[in-house]
Amino acid sequence: MKIGLTGGIGCGKSTVVQFFVQAGWRTLETDAVVRDCLASDAAVHAALSERWGKAVFHTDGRVDRKAVAARVFTNVQELAWLESLLHPLVRQAWEVAIEGAPEANWLVEIPLLFEKRLETGFNLIVCVTSPSDVVERRMFDRGYTRDEIAQRRLNQMPLEEKVRRADCVISNAGSLEFLKQQTKRLIAQTDSH
Repeated sequence: MKIGLTGGIGCGKSTVVQFFVQAGWRTLETDAVVRDCLASDAAVHAALSERWGKAVFHTDGRVDRKAVAARVFTNVQELAWLESLLHPLVRQAWEVAIEGAPEANWLVEIPLLFEKRLETGFNLIVCVTSPSDVVERRMFDRGYTRDEIAQRRLNQMPLEEKVRRADCVISNAGSLEFLKQQTKRLIAQTDSH
């Protein structure tokens, strides 16, 4: 079974991923792959440097992810360029992982799953939702400003549309236990097929 997991920013996708890990599923979080590429991929560093120079690097040579975000979330062409650089690497990462253990149950978390038309690679699409005010509180706690949250939302399909397209919806509107119970029920249903 291959499940594609999506949802809005700050809706709790990573928490759901951890529940799948606890249930023995293999998982891959595409945001983590992006972080790894930005942290240690020499070809990615070279491309960023060629495109934007030293402006997106800390003095110690690490990529300044906030500086990158400030460029791409306010400029649609720059975002398209960055996605064209990173998305093939991300897709390759999950395809190689699944090829390495094709008999395993896999959950791949992809925030832009619908935006990038990746549904066909999965048996089931699950969307995690959360009320807007709860999301904003979580994002503020992570250090995001109201403007940064708005910019990211503009680059994602509206959550209502993701819900409409998904095969299954998990609501992160209550307690952590409520989220866990919904996830466990979904895992039990998929394990029985």
